[in-house]
Amino acid sequence: MDLSSAPRRALRKLRMDGLSELLTEGRNTLLVDVLFYRGLYHRALLNRIDTETQDDLRSHPNYVRYEESNARVKYKGGNGLGDDGERYDVSDRFVCELNNSWLLGPVGPALTARGNVVLESVGAPFLFPRRVGVGLAQSMDENGIWRTLNALSGDVTPDRRFDTAAFAVPPWANYYHWTVECLIRVRLLERHGDATGTYPTLLVPEDRSAWMDETLGMIDYAGPVAGFGGGIAAVDTLVLPTFPDPTPAECRWLRERMRAGTAADVGKSRERVYIARDDATVRRVSNQDAVERVLKRYGVETFLLGELSVREQVELFSNAELVVAPHGAGLTNILYSDDLTVIELFGKKTVATFDRIAENMDHEYQYLQCQQDGIDIRVDIDRLDQKLNSVVS
Repeated sequence: MDLSSAPRRALRKLRMDGLSELLTEGRNTLLVDVLFYRGLYHRALLNRIDTETQDDLRSHPNYVRYEESNARVKYKGGNGLGDDGERYDVSDRFVCELNNSWLLGPVGPALTARGNVVLESVGAPFLFPRRVGVGLAQSMDENGIWRTLNALSGDVTPDRRFDTAAFAVPPWANYYHWTVECLIRVRLLERHGDATGTYPTLLVPEDRSAWMDETLGMIDYAGPVAGFGGGIAAVDTLVLPTFPDPTPAECRWLRERMRAGTAADVGKSRERVYIARDDATVRRVSNQDAVERVLKRYGVETFLLGELSVREQVELFSNAELVVAPHGAGLTNILYSDDLTVIELFGKKTVATFDRIAENMDHEYQYLQCQQDGIDIRVDIDRLDQKLNSVVS
């Protein structure tokens, strides 16, 4: 988190969600992010943790490769943005069963019986250092420092036990991380279940949002689903799929699976969509009225996605031909579109999160660098007009 923006974010958080939510977020920032993640993890643990890598898993007797992959996808950071963005080769898609494993609540990582951190449980390879630290910092907060350190040595008494289970709890409970990094895991878990006859219990956040429940109903996993309430859990057999990068095949699978859970009449209309961020604490558009006047000339309608159900969002984007939006989780919905043009609005920080999803889906992707306006962005109206004219005409 960029702590320089904390005061302005805090004021907006107070106005939107009240004092209690603000104090909770402030505590988490100071204790989890500053003390445990930036302090203990980076200064004392990062280079001392034993890990279980993809290479280690490949040599495991219960490793099954389901797909050979020749995909190259963009890095998620700013270095992956644009036509010349840097790419990496994704690994083959596999499932590995690990016996006598541990899960560190509230968000992972998974550990082997010896206490090695299973890197595949937290992220794609380029995400490992940060994601491991985020998980361990949250574990230190919830389970205590010494109990977390003991677990990393394979010496801990669990709070609960599961028989055969797979873990699908995101490090941050937002729409992107849940949709892309958790729901897509169902693809390999079901394929493995079809082959073995056993579908592991899918462990999801116990305290989860209503929209998460809606997505679970739409994805309709073939096995049982159970809430994971945190703490430290023992798992007799942990079923571990490849962490979604995601690949083009994974993105297309999710589109078809989620569309099947809606009444989307694909192709019935061609919507032009602008995703507003009026309900967000950062990256609002400070000259929103001027932006909407330009959008209106091109037949672009403004939507606040928090007012729509997930089904309504899937149906909307299934029929979209143009999406304009500031960077934010709402752009995850471009997964559900066909033949789409995306224009993403950035402030000073750029990332390729949705550029790479657009590429996976064969969408046309463009972005517009905007002026940073505190914690928000200010769009150059003339440049937006030119950009829209070039893609619509």
